[in-house]
Amino acid sequence: MNFFKSRRLRSDILSAFSALICITVSCEIIYSSTAHRELILDFEREYYSKIATRTAIGYLDSYFNQMEVILEILANDFDQKEQDKFRGFSTLFLKTLKNIPHILSFYMTLKNGEVLQARRTDQGVSQQGKNKNGSLPHAEYAIRKISTDQQSGNFTETWNYLNEGFGEVYSEVIPSTSNIFTKREWYTKTETSKIKIWSDAYIFKTTNSVGITLSTPLGYDDNANVIGVLCVDFVLDSFKEILKSIQISKNSRTYLVNSKNEILASSNGNEQFISDNATSHELILTKITDSTDPVIDGAAKAVFGSDKDYVNFSVNDVEYVVSVGKLSKLPFSILTITPQTEFTDFFENITREMMFLFLMIFLFSTIVILFLSRRISKPITMLCDSARAIGKMDLENYPNPPKSNILEIKQLSNAMNAMKLNVTTFTKYAPKDLVSKLVAQGISPELGGKTSNITILFSDIEKFSTIAENLPAEYLILHLSEYFDELTKEIMKCNGIIDKYIGDSIMAIWGAPNTDDDQIINACMAGLRCQAILNTLHEKWRAVGKPPLPTRIGLHSGSAVVGNIGSHDRMNFTAIGDVVNIASRLEGANKYYGIYMLASEDIEAVARGRILFRVVDRIAVKGRNTGITVYEPLCSLENVSGEKYYSLIDLCSKSRDAFGLYQERRFAEAIELYSAILKIFPWIKKSVDPILKNCKQFLNEVPDDWDGINRLESK
Repeated sequence: MNFFKSRRLRSDILSAFSALICITVSCEIIYSSTAHRELILDFEREYYSKIATRTAIGYLDSYFNQMEVILEILANDFDQKEQDKFRGFSTLFLKTLKNIPHILSFYMTLKNGEVLQARRTDQGVSQQGKNKNGSLPHAEYAIRKISTDQQSGNFTETWNYLNEGFGEVYSEVIPSTSNIFTKREWYTKTETSKIKIWSDAYIFKTTNSVGITLSTPLGYDDNANVIGVLCVDFVLDSFKEILKSIQISKNSRTYLVNSKNEILASSNGNEQFISDNATSHELILTKITDSTDPVIDGAAKAVFGSDKDYVNFSVNDVEYVVSVGKLSKLPFSILTITPQTEFTDFFENITREMMFLFLMIFLFSTIVILFLSRRISKPITMLCDSARAIGKMDLENYPNPPKSNILEIKQLSNAMNAMKLNVTTFTKYAPKDLVSKLVAQGISPELGGKTSNITILFSDIEKFSTIAENLPAEYLILHLSEYFDELTKEIMKCNGIIDKYIGDSIMAIWGAPNTDDDQIINACMAGLRCQAILNTLHEKWRAVGKPPLPTRIGLHSGSAVVGNIGSHDRMNFTAIGDVVNIASRLEGANKYYGIYMLASEDIEAVARGRILFRVVDRIAVKGRNTGITVYEPLCSLENVSGEKYYSLIDLCSKSRDAFGLYQERRFAEAIELYSAILKIFPWIKKSVDPILKNCKQFLNEVPDDWDGINRLESK
C-alpha cells in the first residue's frame, strides 16, 4: 500500500511508453490541417477581398449617385421665370443638409452674380466676428444670400443663422463683391461643359477646409447658355466617417484615392494626407506612392502594375492583402488593406475544432493509456507553470503546485512553495520589475556600472511635513501607501523603473537596465498620467476627509553611471551623475514657479512633436553655474483636441515669443506680451512673476553680467 502512495517516477515512466501512439495521431491531424489550410486561405482571400472592395465601391457609388439625383431634382425645380428665383430653395437645401450629414453646403449661383447658399455653421461664429452682444446664440445652419439692389445695382450679402429646428437666431448684412462665385473654377467649367462636374480637391474659401464640389447647370436661356450653376460641397474629413462605416474588419484600412493616386480620405481618422504650400497656399495631397507609412508604401508597390483584384505583400514579417477597385461615378478608387490574420484567425478556429474532434475519438479508444500519461504530464506541467511564475516573479498569477502521490513531485512541490515564500518576501523590499529585467538581461549581482543615456523622474509631495504633523502615524502610512501604489502603477505602465522611495519622494528611471528608444516620451507621459490620477484621487480623498497630496515632478535626461552600487553584502541598482541631481533640482524649482511639473530643454527637444510644452525660464539650479531652459509639460498631443488644443497652442506660442523678447533684452515688449498672456491665462501668473520682476527692474539699466539665467539659491 505504501508503494502506491510514494512510488518512484520511473515506475510510471514505463507505462508512459504506450502513449507513443499519440504522436501518430497528432502528426496526422497537423498534416491534414496544413495541407488544406493554404487551399482554403487562397480561396477565402480572393473571395473576401472582392467582397470588401465591392461593398465599399457599391456604398460610395450609391451615395454619389444619390447626390447627383438630388442635384438634378433641385435643378429641375428651378423656374427662371419666377420673379424670386430663389423661392422655396432655402427650405429644400436645409432639409437635405439635415438628412444627409456628410454635406457641408448647398448653393446656387446665377450668371448675374446672385447666390443662395445653405450651409452648416459653427456655434458663435459670424462673418463680422460678433454681433451686438459680442457672441452668437447656438446656430446649426446658415442661409447666405447675395443679391443686387434694384436701384443702385450694388451687391448685398445677407446671412441668416438658424437653430436645429430652422428657427432664426441671428442675421447680419455684410459688404459683398460682385460675381465672386461666377469666377471660380467649378462655375466656369460647368458653364463651359454644360454637364455635371466633380471637381478636384481644393481649399474652401469660407471654411479653409479641404473638399470637393459637385456642380450641375441650373438651366439655359433662349441661346442655350447656362443661366446658373447648382452645387453641393463635401469636406474630405466627412469621408473618413463614410469609409470607417464601410470598413470590412476591425484592423483593415480603407482609402479613397483620386485618378492622380492622391489620398483623399482614410478610414483611420488620425492619418493626415493633406497640407498646403507655405508660399503659394496651394493644396498638396499625399500620393499613395509617396507615403511614409511602410504598410501603405508596400500596398502601393504591390497593387500598381498588377492586373489582379487583390495582391499579397509583407511588411516587417506581417502579411497583408490589398485590393483595389474603381468607382463608376467619379474618377476615384477604393484601396483596402487587410492583415492576413483577419482571414487566418477564422481558419485557426476551424483547425482547433478539427483537432478537438479527432482527439475526442482518440480519447475514447485509448482512455487507459492517456490516463497513465496524464498522471505524469499534468503534475509536471503545473510545476512548470509554478516555476515559470516564480522566474518571472508573477506571484499574483502563481498556480499552486499539484497534489501527487509521486514522491519526487511531492518534494518538488514543497520546495516550490518555499521558494515562492522567499521570493514574495524579497519583492517587498526590492523593485520586482527591476529585478525581473536584471535577471532577463543576465546582469550578475556584482558591484559596478556603465555609462548610459537615461531619463530621470523625481517627485515630491508639496508641504508633506505639515500634512504629516496633522495625521496620526497609522493613518499617514495608509494614506501614503495608496499614493505610492497609484503613482507606481502609472510609472510602470509607461515602462518606468522605480529606483527608490525617499521618504515621500519617488525616483524613477527610463533607459536602464533595458534600453528604451522612447524613454523621454514615456517619462513625460508618466508625469502627465501621475498628475491626472492625482486629480482623481484628490476628489476621492476630499470626499472621505483625507488631505490631498499635491506633487511636484522634475524630468531630465542625459548621461549617467548606471549599475550596482553599494557593498558586497548590500547593493542597489541605481544611477548616479549630474542628470540625477538636475532632475531632483527641477522638482524643487517647481515651488519657486508655482507649478507642479518641470522638464529640461533636453526633454523638450526630443518630445516636442508629441508633448505640448510651455517655456518657463532659463535657470541655473543650485550647485551649477550653467543654465538650462525649463519647460512645463502641458499635455500629450494625442489626448487633446478641439478648443482646448488651440488654447494651449496659443499659450505655448505666445509664451515662446515673450520669453524670446526677454532673452533679447527687449524688456518693455516682453512686459507687454506677458501681461497680455496673463489676461487670457491667469493661472500661470506665479511662474511668470520672476521674469516680469526682472523686466521691470532692467527697464532703466541692465547689469553688465546679466546673461538671461535665473540662478536659484534653494533646492
